[in-house]
Amino acid sequence: MKSIRAMAFLVFALTVSGCSIKLVSYSPSILMEGTGRVKVGDFRYLPGEKGLLQNNQVDTGAGLNPIHSEVALKYYVSDALSKELKFIGYKLDPSSSIIISGDIHEYSCDYMGFTTVDVKAKIEFVVVNNVDGKATEIYRKMHEGFHSASKWTTTESTLVVNEGLRKCIKSFVEDAQKNKIL
Repeated sequence: MKSIRAMAFLVFALTVSGCSIKLVSYSPSILMEGTGRVKVGDFRYLPGEKGLLQNNQVDTGAGLNPIHSEVALKYYVSDALSKELKFIGYKLDPSSSIIISGDIHEYSCDYMGFTTVDVKAKIEFVVVNNVDGKATEIYRKMHEGFHSASKWTTTESTLVVNEGLRKCIKSFVEDAQKNKIL
């Protein structure tokens, strides 16, 4: 009986372990309004810099299938933020004095059990005001986005994984607007 279970697990592991999930382009969807000119600066993906994960890899913990982006996650997050800001009405301007950057502390997807998927994005956003070459930090705060989904299919994987990131970005924008930073 033990050898049958071991064989079944081995067949299962070999079947699914070679299939990685690839994140495709982020699509904006935050329903808010904003005005003004901003610049999206550089982000850092701390788990990648520390060598804990590849620079383009979402943390799946004990998951058998890795989740990767075609680009480094610092660029993926920067692009997602840029798309959301533009979508809600901000003008992206490389000469803007308001520069948004940050550190990505976590971008994870726990899908073990195959019945639920928990996605979490944890980013410390930093906003500086660069006037006459003097950059002054005007905002620094950690934001988290969490999403739990009850089903998981390969065709929906990007949407599910991006939902945690979307909620994190929305939390930042709402807080920055409330504090009159954006």
